[in-house]
Order: sequence, then structure tokens, then C-alpha cells
Amino acid sequence: MAVDEAKKPKIFYGWYIVLASVLSNALLSGIVWGGFGAFIIPIETTFGWSRSAISGAMALRQLESGILAPFVGWVVDKFGGRLVIIGGAITTGLGLMALGWFSVGIISFYFFFIIVAIGTSGVSHAVTWPVIISRWFDRKKGLAVGIAVTGPTIGTTLIILNTALEDRFGWRSVLGVYGIVVILFVGLMGVIVRDRPEELGLNPDGDISNHEQLGSNSLQLDSVNSKGLTFQETIRTSSFWLLAIYLGGMFISSSGFLTHEHVYFVDDLKFNARDAAVMVTLTFAFSAIGRVGSGWLMDHMDYRVVMAAASLLMSFSFLYAQIFEITNSWLALPFILGFGISFGSNIPMRAVLASMIFGNRALGSVIGILNGAIVGAGLIGPLMLGIIYDWKGSYSIGIGMMLILCFSLSLVPMLMKSRQSLTAVQFGE
Repeated sequence: MAVDEAKKPKIFYGWYIVLASVLSNALLSGIVWGGFGAFIIPIETTFGWSRSAISGAMALRQLESGILAPFVGWVVDKFGGRLVIIGGAITTGLGLMALGWFSVGIISFYFFFIIVAIGTSGVSHAVTWPVIISRWFDRKKGLAVGIAVTGPTIGTTLIILNTALEDRFGWRSVLGVYGIVVILFVGLMGVIVRDRPEELGLNPDGDISNHEQLGSNSLQLDSVNSKGLTFQETIRTSSFWLLAIYLGGMFISSSGFLTHEHVYFVDDLKFNARDAAVMVTLTFAFSAIGRVGSGWLMDHMDYRVVMAAASLLMSFSFLYAQIFEITNSWLALPFILGFGISFGSNIPMRAVLASMIFGNRALGSVIGILNGAIVGAGLIGPLMLGIIYDWKGSYSIGIGMMLILCFSLSLVPMLMKSRQSLTAVQFGE
């Protein structure tokens, strides 16, 4: 039976899910991730804690998200991403409410922050949203995932609103109300999600499914949704480990520099604190270009070229910072532009490439393991740069080491197989 084009919706439902991911992660970023910085000093003032005590909770959140990622991926594969998003929204919201209204000491503060971290692990764009969106798109998979992970580039600007709200109402009330907002808003985003297009009689990218072939035949539906390798088969391939090495190495460099970026501009390049903050903001703004751009490129060209280009761009950005004397914001712009785009390029790669190379059969588990490894590797970069700065009083040697690492990583994709050969072997074509 031919596809009835007259029944095709004007806007494919998958794009609504992409929008839901952007809005959900923009809100979460503005509250829990980048935007939480607005509450640090008020919390210090309330309890008299040190900066490291509060920062420790935030570092624990990142570590916990890496540890939980494999479990989250397995749950998404087993029970579906929709339930994970709704459950994550409720958990995050309750944690924020408790953090704001019931924190009385360091132990309760850490405990409630852990609850928030558990919730955000399920509802962030690290695992759950990319898995769902990868199932909704095929030809436009890269573009869709690239757009879906741009939420934090928008949400970081909420730090301005957070500062104004905290001045007027206090951090406790703001966090408590934010908890209610997360439950209602992100929970609603979860309600509109469908794990697979076949649930609405659609095919990936918007083709109408044949009702007789798919809608009324669960065996056929299972066949459509089970293409690709099992988790055990995936981790036995060289492509999996090469991808993990590449993404982990890139995250060592990006997380290391991002953690120290502000102080690098202040201490090494002698910028004032305001101009350094502008550079940090621009880095995340430029990363949106990389997130969407690399996704689109992976849809239209050899993914290995995109991977190599991203690592080379980051390497050349570090090289620029090493050989040119950066004395003002205009001279810093090429460095920030190149680093921001290359950093952003790697965000959608884990989901897009995992789906392209290994299929959707165990996609949640595969992305979960990759994300856990990436976060683990990402702890090395900030520590390495900190040690080098304490040793030499400058970040120059550390920047040089990351330059060499990124350049070396550009060779890794050349050891991976083409998408066509992988498809022929892994999908039986």
C-alpha cells in the first residue's frame, strides 16, 4: 500500500519532541547547572560555609551523573524514555523544593542535592532525550539531536533572572518554587513524548506507516525497533572502544579548559573579571553552532571526517592561544569561536554516532556506558590543569598538552569503519 501523503502532518511529531528537549534542558540548565551559580554566595551567607563546600556538592552532581548514566540507559531501553523523563522531573522538583525549604546544615544540603542529581540524570540531554530522538529520526538524525542538545546554551542566560529573583525573594523561596515549576513544566514535556514513531503510526523522519504492516502487527513493530547490535555485541567491536577513546579524550580537553576558562583569562591573559565572564558566555553561545552544525554534517557526509575536523579545530584553537599574544577580546575571539564550535560539536556525537554505528536495539545502554566513561575521563582535565597551574603558575603547559591530545585524536576516526560497511555487517544488508 502506498503512503497516503494527504494524511502526513504538516509538522512531523518528532520535531515537537526535539522542542521539548530544548525547553526542558534550557530550564534545567538555568536552575541546576550553569544558573545555580547565582545562589552560591547567598547560600554561603546563610550558612557561613566555604566556597569549596558548596562546590563539592556541584562536583558530586557531575560525578553521580556519570555513575548513573549506564543505569539510566538500561532503564530507558527496558521501560522507555517517557517514564524516565516524568520520573526524573518529579525527583528533580522534589529535590529542589527540599533543598530550598528544608536545608538546615551541610548534611541535609548534600542529601537533597543528591536527590536533584538523581532526577537530572534521568531528564537531562545526556542519555534519555538523545535516545528517544534517535529513534524518531533517520535521515535527519544528526540535525535533530544537534538541535535537541542546545538547551543549555539558552538556559545559561537564566543566571541573570536568578540573581534578580534571589535579591527579591531569597534563594530558599526561589529554589522551592523552581521545584514546582520543574515538576509541572518538564513533567508536561514528558507527557507529550512518545518513545517511538510507530506508536503514532509513523516512520522515522515522518513517513506514514502502513497500518496493516505495523499498526496491527506487534511482531513487525518489534522487528522495526530492534535493528542493530545487542549491548554485548556492541562492546565487543573495535568501533565502540575507538569511539569511547575519542569522546573521552575530547572531554578531557574541553572539561579541563571550561573549568579553568575564567581564571585562565584573568591570570594568564590578564583580562578583568567582567571581560573574562563575557568570554565564558561567548564560548557556550558559539557551542550552539557546533552542536547543530556537526549534527547536520553527520547526516550528509562521512562521520569520520566530522570527528577529525572537530578535534583538529580544537587543536588549532589551542595553538592560536599559544602562539598569539591575546591582549583584548577581539584577539581572543578566534580562539573562543574555534574552541566553542569544536566543544559543541562533540555534544551530539555520542548519541548520533552510537545510533548510526550500532543501531537502536540497545541504544540507551550504549549511550549510558559512553556517557559514564566520558564523564569519568572529564574529571582528569580539570585536575591536570589545576596541578600544572600550581606547579608552574601558568596554564601554558597544560594548554600545550591538550593541543597535542586533540591533534592525536584526529587520527582515531581513521581507524574506524565507514558507515556503509558497518551497516552491511551489523544490519544484515
